Amino acid sequence: MKSYFHRSKSLASSFLFILPLLILYEVGIAMQGSGIKNAADVIVKTPLNLFGKNGSLIFNSLVIVFLFTSVFYIENEYRFSPLIFIPMFLESMVCSLFMGYALGFLVYKILFPYVLAKPFSTGIGAGIILSVGAGVYEEIVFRLLFLSALYYLFAVLLKINKPVSTAASILVGALIFAGMHYVGAFSDSFTYTGFTFRLLAGIFLSAVFLFRGLGIAVYTHAIYDVLSVLKPFHV
Repeated sequence: MKSYFHRSKSLASSFLFILPLLILYEVGIAMQGSGIKNAADVIVKTPLNLFGKNGSLIFNSLVIVFLFTSVFYIENEYRFSPLIFIPMFLESMVCSLFMGYALGFLVYKILFPYVLAKPFSTGIGAGIILSVGAGVYEEIVFRLLFLSALYYLFAVLLKINKPVSTAASILVGALIFAGMHYVGAFSDSFTYTGFTFRLLAGIFLSAVFLFRGLGIAVYTHAIYDVLSVLKPFHV
């Protein structure tokens, strides 16, 4: 069991785990032929615009490099088996259901009992594609990059003790995560309920990322968003 938690949390295993979601999102966006993309996707790829039409080629090349690097690392650390992805997926499903039902109950039944959840307005097909992209790119941006950068700022540059730095990083990162949903051309209309839910979800996803790794955080987010499109719950 200890080996499973160690292997499933590693960045190499996480990357191989999320690769199918990344491919699904990129192919789905290409087939839609629309300009609607996940905001975090735009953030990640904006620097590649400096290379013009070669930006996509560079991005795809980086994905291939990371793929082979991950496989090489895993094979050198331990014998790789794709069967590990089954318990990782089940773990992600449990986390996503907790985020949807437990946090949803807290926000909509306890904190704001008289406010109805907003229905999902995007078509199911496009909604699923965007949900998958949100899981992949928002976790890479807000957890892997922002959360790590915030911890470095507090713990290394400002010399704050580790527990306080961790708590501050999670809270600030969750605030940024929640706030970014209300910025840009395709942003949501601000509501206290939506912001509160996303703040709590950001804190929860940060905890998943820190304790269980990037892969499970990505799938937790993606599964929750996909289920939101299919109506079991939504903010």
